This record gives sequence, structure tokens and C-alpha cells, in this order.
Amino acid sequence: MRERITFDSRTRQSGTGPVKRTRRPLSNEQKHKVATTVVFLALILLCHLLQDTPHLFPSFFGARCFLLLPLAVCISMFLHNLPATMLCLFAGALWDVSAAHIDGFNAIFFLLSSTGVCLLMNYLMRNNLRTASILGALVILLYVTLHWLCFVVLRGVDGGAATYLTYYLPSALYSYVFTPIFYLILRRFMRSIRERYPKSSMAKGFAELR
Repeated sequence: MRERITFDSRTRQSGTGPVKRTRRPLSNEQKHKVATTVVFLALILLCHLLQDTPHLFPSFFGARCFLLLPLAVCISMFLHNLPATMLCLFAGALWDVSAAHIDGFNAIFFLLSSTGVCLLMNYLMRNNLRTASILGALVILLYVTLHWLCFVVLRGVDGGAATYLTYYLPSALYSYVFTPIFYLILRRFMRSIRERYPKSSMAKGFAELR
């Protein structure tokens, strides 16, 4: 018996053998998405490591720095919509895993706060350092207040008011300091990515200006 060999119809006509499929190179838009996602994931993991590893990041007079909060606000300002929400949800889930109480508080808060920041950036606010400072202050203050209400006041912990003044508010101020730092770093990064991988519409616009 002879072995039956089949060929593609195009191969039969050309007589050159099997056709090899070639992969198309990534577009600038795809490279832009991949680069930003990888860098933002690396920043989330780094901040999570610094924040939740004991004695790795300095504390002042008992106040902790919640690095993931200002980072999530800045990520939501630059990415917007679903990518920002998913990255912030991942950051909150990481925080929940390392926390003493795994109840999804951080994941839910990051999800809602990221959605709110994205909506404000899309429809009401401009992307600048002043906006980042305002949103960072609101999100951080809202987080520490809700955390204090849920895990101190509602559980009847003694000295709740003193805890808010001596731990939560100083921690909020300590965390807020990093909001402009993260914003400036991410703004510089996003500009460099846009220059390296310009979108087709942008490239066309540049060509017309020339």
C-alpha cells in the first residue's frame, strides 16, 4: 500500500511543498499594552513585598505605609477602564492574602475605588498632579476610615478613637506622601512608552505635521 499524502490546494498549484505559517509582528498598540501591563504588575508585586513583609519598609512611631493605595490610584489615572480595574483588583487580592483576616475587604475596596477613579478621569477630571493629589487623599482617607469602622468600631475594640488618631491617620498621611512620587514616575514611564510605541493614528498625525 502506498501512503497517501495530502497537500494544501495552494501548495498543489505552486508545487513548492507545505506552506509555512508566519506570525505577524505585534502592533505598536499591542506592544504598548504588554509593556504597561508588565511594568504595572512588577510595581504591584514590589510594593506588596515592601508593604507586607515585616521590617522591610520603615515605620514611623507605629504608623505603616500602605504603598498599594497610592499606586492603585495612579494606575487608575493612566490606564482607565477594565485594565486598571483588574490590576487594582489583583493588588487588593494580594493584600488580602497577606492580611490576618482574609475576607475580601481590600479586593472589594480596590475594585470600587479604581472604578470610581476611572469614571472621574474619563468624564470630569484632568490628568495632572493636582488631580492625583486630591484623589489620592480621598481614597487613602476613605480606606483607613472604612477599615477602622469595620475592624475596630464594629468589633468593639477598646480605645477605638485613640487608635484612629494614633495609628490610622498617621498611616494615611505616611501613605499619601508617596502619591506624587508614584504619579511622576508613572507619567514619565507612560510618556516614554508612547514615544517608543506610538499608535498608528499618532504616527499619521506626526507625518502630516511634517
